[in-house]
Amino acid sequence: MPATSEIIRLAVRDFAHEQRLSWCYVLALTAVLAPLLILFGLKFGLVDTLARRLVESPSNREVIAVGSHRYDAAWFKRIAARPDVAFVIPNTRRIAASLSQLQNPASGAVLRAVQMVPTALHDPLLETTLTPPTGLNEIVLSASAAQRLGVTAGERLLARIDRNYSGRDEGVVWELTVSGVLQPEMLTEEAALVALDFLVATEDYRDGVAVPALGWAGAPAPTGERQFARFRLYAASINDVARLEADLTAEDIDVRSQLAEIAAMQALDRNLTRVFWLIAGIGTLGFLASLAANLLANVERKRRELSILRLIGFSTGSLMLFPVMQATLIALLGTTAAMLVYLPVTTTLNDWFILSLQPGEAICRLLPVHLGLALAITLFGAIAAASWAGWRAARIEPAESIRDV
Repeated sequence: MPATSEIIRLAVRDFAHEQRLSWCYVLALTAVLAPLLILFGLKFGLVDTLARRLVESPSNREVIAVGSHRYDAAWFKRIAARPDVAFVIPNTRRIAASLSQLQNPASGAVLRAVQMVPTALHDPLLETTLTPPTGLNEIVLSASAAQRLGVTAGERLLARIDRNYSGRDEGVVWELTVSGVLQPEMLTEEAALVALDFLVATEDYRDGVAVPALGWAGAPAPTGERQFARFRLYAASINDVARLEADLTAEDIDVRSQLAEIAAMQALDRNLTRVFWLIAGIGTLGFLASLAANLLANVERKRRELSILRLIGFSTGSLMLFPVMQATLIALLGTTAAMLVYLPVTTTLNDWFILSLQPGEAICRLLPVHLGLALAITLFGAIAAASWAGWRAARIEPAESIRDV
């Protein structure tokens, strides 16, 4: 039998023979590693949950213009071409971007001063389940607006738009079909998502401009390129919000965003990472130092037995494997035991916080890659700790076995 295979077999047999001492090593590793797994699971689960909520909530990626400016088609084309922009669409003046009232003709329920929000394909508010309203006859309602009106997708509404034209108060009524209803968390206010063409038509009507497509009378449309007073803009990720806000501010555009909340989450992530690595470093170094000392003491206790192995022909390299193999066994068994402790604890913690969590979220969670990384680091640390004992084992002389004869 090759020397390497034989020394591994002997190391395993010796580990099993001194099982009380061996299990003390394993339990010591478990006592250090299990709390670290739970702590990192809390850190990862908490920060991942907060980050997911920030990312999945479109409002946290929205950059809102404060006040009105003049934005032409070239400006929108330039902004849309940026890789850090997920969605941008023109918006009209705030006073024009509203319906005087929305009425459900079936029930008579009425909503007044309903804010209109321009939308299009890839709008974050629509998620992936809703298609944007098209043309001049469709509308998507927020959940609160749909509830107040008592309508669902497919039902009809009557929209009224009022204006003061040539000193007279006028108004028109237009029929709209509800093409969808937003999830409640997407838009909390009572609002309606409409196609940009419809929003532009209502602005023109209020400005006294005729809208031939809807049969609304007024003055001829002015010539020249149309400019918009506002915009809707969403960053590609929460990490792009700061750069977008800075660039728009540099263009003398006053904007506001959820940058403070994003920065707070990122600071929490950094600080929790520092705390975790500080605790992990202290605990790991302490255990590895203890393991190295114990393995060295084990080699010293067995100098005579190991010298006999040298005497009968085992090489220096094979003797070094003796403590390394035992350290590997301690790492494997200790990591397995720590994971067995971690699993029921993380289940209990998630059950405690279940009322505060949304579907798919967890307060304590580790990915398979995290567990694999924990095993790899533990193995590397244990082998490194055993290298001192291995070096001492390799220096044992064959003559030591016959000095006591």
